[in-house]
Amino acid sequence: MINPTAVFDIKWMPGSENLLLAAHNDGTLVVYDKEKDDAPFVPDENLSPPATPNYKLPTLRVRKSVQSQAQRQNPVAFWKVCNQRINAVSFSPDGMNLAVVSADGRLRTIDFHNER
Repeated sequence: MINPTAVFDIKWMPGSENLLLAAHNDGTLVVYDKEKDDAPFVPDENLSPPATPNYKLPTLRVRKSVQSQAQRQNPVAFWKVCNQRINAVSFSPDGMNLAVVSADGRLRTIDFHNER
């Protein structure tokens, strides 16, 4: 319902017993809450403009924000990071940053709470 592509890595969110982050084959990161029901994914409006292929610009596109008002069902957050498989993710010890390694050979760091 939310993302039909394969999951290549999964991590529990630091400090949470309910939230987990899944890294998908299509280059997306999705935050799920194990206590919420799944629903067909509808992106939040006006969050991130469509990406243009420019390797000097950040590629993170927020399709649903962790700050979204619509948090009754999964997904809690939905980010498009790249167009290739995400191989691995890892949170920093304080849980504020996320390292993302993808099949395009890039290592990206993301400020998780500020979504940038």
